[in-house]
Amino acid sequence: MQLVTSIGEIIARFNDMRISHPRADSIFDILDAMREGKRKSASGQQPAGSFFAESGYGKSTILTMYLERRVVDYCLEKGLFAKTKSREDILKEQRLVIYVSLPSSTTMKSLMTSLLVALGDPKPHAGSTDDKIHRADTLMRKLGVELLIIDEVDHLQLPLPRTNANREKASAAHNHLKNILLKGYPIMFVGIPESREKLFAEKQLARRERYKIKAEVLKYTDPKDAELLREFCADLGIILQEKGIMREISDFLSGDILHCLYLAGGGLIGGIVGVVWKACEVAFAQGAPRVERDHLLEATEIYAIPTLISYNPFVHGARSLVPAIH
Repeated sequence: MQLVTSIGEIIARFNDMRISHPRADSIFDILDAMREGKRKSASGQQPAGSFFAESGYGKSTILTMYLERRVVDYCLEKGLFAKTKSREDILKEQRLVIYVSLPSSTTMKSLMTSLLVALGDPKPHAGSTDDKIHRADTLMRKLGVELLIIDEVDHLQLPLPRTNANREKASAAHNHLKNILLKGYPIMFVGIPESREKLFAEKQLARRERYKIKAEVLKYTDPKDAELLREFCADLGIILQEKGIMREISDFLSGDILHCLYLAGGGLIGGIVGVVWKACEVAFAQGAPRVERDHLLEATEIYAIPTLISYNPFVHGARSLVPAIH
């Protein structure tokens, strides 16, 4: 691939970058199981799932990978689209899995508007919340929807039921979400951990949360996590060259680089990618052929402190085997 010529091109190529790893595969398996359960259910309610993790975990990237790979592969395998059709077009046109990312301050009514937009409703803004749910139900049955993924669920307005007014607002929203499950559509709720209390404050909705995806920080001393970390960072160094971001392969395994990069990224795959991304921009500005330790050091100062780590391990050394923030 042609070498990047600007910071903007680095941004674009990182946005398009996908690197498989076992934790992503295990999440794909859960989403597949929820879809299979829907397909094989004659009728009746469906369960909810949850994927709560801190910013930087890579939730949205994992979900995008799932749609691009598992869902598109399934569409081709089942002959739902012509084999001559591009994967990009299949991704845009498939309606088996509906992915909705909520903007800030989303009401239940605006959530349903976003869902109707994703379903191709000609007038997604028209009607009451109940009317929108009815139209969404009709469309989802017609299109054969197998799973709803609601991302950034922390943006949904669900006031904690500590006053009568808030209790009524929260109850109405919870009932709408519960009714979607009762109508036969599994939902995977995705967001930051703080959103769990608000989303599942209503017991009947909480009891339908059957699939909880555990979003754990990588443990440097765990053999499986350590192997995942090594393989991921080795692949990342190679992909930077393959994507034309760097002229040469970058070495993230030698010396203390892997350990320091693990700490700088907060023990999160997404955090590590964020540090390397910023290091690529630093290296590019200096005309360097590959990312070096000094670039990672500077990137940690710019990007990782204080949100992912409270000090710079590339300067002060690895103080511990666990991230300083998480």
